[in-house]
Amino acid sequence: MQLKIENMSIRTLCTILLILGFKGLSAQNPRLSQVWTTPMNVNPALSGRFDGMGRMGNLYSWQTSNPEFKPDSIIKIPHYNFYIDFKFGKYRHIGDEEQYAIRKDSSKMKANVEAKDETGLERKNIGYWSGGFNYYHYGDNVNPLKADFFSATIARHFYVKHNRYYGFGLQTVYAHGNLDERRGISYDKEISGGGFRYPHPYNTPNNSVKTNDYIDFNLGGYYGMATEPVSFELGLAMYHLFYPNNSIVDNDNESKQRHRVTAHSLLRLRLNENWGFIQRNIYWEEGLYYRSRSYGDSFHIVTFYSGVELYKTSPKTNYNFNFGLYTRSFQSIMPFVNLNLGPVVNLRYSYEFPVNLRKFTANTAKRTEIILLLTYKKYTPPGLRFSRKVNYW
Repeated sequence: MQLKIENMSIRTLCTILLILGFKGLSAQNPRLSQVWTTPMNVNPALSGRFDGMGRMGNLYSWQTSNPEFKPDSIIKIPHYNFYIDFKFGKYRHIGDEEQYAIRKDSSKMKANVEAKDETGLERKNIGYWSGGFNYYHYGDNVNPLKADFFSATIARHFYVKHNRYYGFGLQTVYAHGNLDERRGISYDKEISGGGFRYPHPYNTPNNSVKTNDYIDFNLGGYYGMATEPVSFELGLAMYHLFYPNNSIVDNDNESKQRHRVTAHSLLRLRLNENWGFIQRNIYWEEGLYYRSRSYGDSFHIVTFYSGVELYKTSPKTNYNFNFGLYTRSFQSIMPFVNLNLGPVVNLRYSYEFPVNLRKFTANTAKRTEIILLLTYKKYTPPGLRFSRKVNYW
């Protein structure tokens, strides 16, 4: 009876968050499609939320748009994101249970051994620290604006009552923007990057050469609960805590990077013995400012990601092929595939294309993205022990 009540509460809570996310959808931001595959860009507390002890990711994004709907107005820009993420402290991976059972009478083992990828084990996990570094770049030699973002993140993760967990993270960012309109003035805010305030290039002399740097701070947290049939997770983060000056052209008092708020939910269901289900939502709102937030403000941008993924929970080999489907604000569609080559190598691919252009005329962006993930001390592919794991990032 208690399990049924908990499951009903989980479904109700996730349904409410999903409904709230539908309100106020507008222009697209951020610029990546697979934003959930770069979790430190969504919430600093998601550093260390993966199966294994260490992980490295490389994301390549090729983006095009046609804001004027003319053949000669197509804009192309590359994006690149690299990150490395790791856990601190003693580490017990999946498969160590037998060894631990033999040595469990040792008080030293009880105090120090940590199970970081699963809940529901006989003993309570004691939590862990994690840290990560993320580098994001957009632009090339034909785009007027190029930018680099270097971020460092530290997070603390806790476990409660065997199957409940929560965590907090803090992140600092160094941002460098480079504007040179002699490279060209083709610009579309949908794909040409964010982080710097840059007026429409056609309102400038078209020969501006400027740079700007700033330091930024972000924080976030999450809470989750896992049972065999179902688990859920909710998270909230705030970025640009101290309004850094982010103008690439001028430095007036209004040139401040307004707050960004992100919220995410993740629902995991065991469908049957062979298949598992992930439903993910990410709400992303830019332009929250203490002075005003008028309707139609170009710096107030809201985006809502929603999608589902299916996992094989009984793969016959270490090669596990999974797939999913996402949407961005219901203005674009993103087919998504996820290929695991054993427990170490993971390839993820997506292609985002707009829909209903007659209604959403500002949305013409197309994005092809591929990410390569390499994991250290991950001993099972995502499908195995699907109902015991807590990390689906």
